[in-house]
Amino acid sequence: MIVAVDADSRDTAAADHLLYELIEAVNQPVVACTHMVVGGDRPHVAVSLAGAADLADPIRAVMADRGAGLAITRPGASQPELSGPSQLVRGAYVAAVEAALGTAGRVVRWPGHDRGRGVLRATELRSNCGIDRLEVLGGLPVPDDALVDTLDFLRPVRRDGQLVLQLQPAAGNLLIPFELQHQQKCCADH
Repeated sequence: MIVAVDADSRDTAAADHLLYELIEAVNQPVVACTHMVVGGDRPHVAVSLAGAADLADPIRAVMADRGAGLAITRPGASQPELSGPSQLVRGAYVAAVEAALGTAGRVVRWPGHDRGRGVLRATELRSNCGIDRLEVLGGLPVPDDALVDTLDFLRPVRRDGQLVLQLQPAAGNLLIPFELQHQQKCCADH
């Protein structure tokens, strides 16, 4: 089952906050992603959660009075259940489709995320942490013996049905995640 929510989150930090609230409410293993929504008045971020059990009721309860768009897809259903304001239903629907196809999304939670801590070899990230592919910015492959300092914060992306962790070079012959936990906004010092 996939439940996608468009609560008109202005950035990934707000979307992450919403995801953590929804993850706590469903209290089961999920793949939780953020999805960029373009079009309309301005770009914003929707979220999706995919899990084996029924996620819909706890998520509906959390989102009841928030005026969000929801798209709920159930295994075997011919079409999703949609609710909420039309401009947000569209974003929720796009997020649900991307989650179902595994073609896009920034992954916040997945089975194995809790084992991605400290300095690990690339092969350990793939075998123990649920990461399918590692790449240095620009698409360069990462050798199995490369050391990755996870900085205890991983945000892979979904691409071609895989979890892809984007990395960048760092001091000491290490690689670190491209997305850091505490991002400095561009031009923040002007």
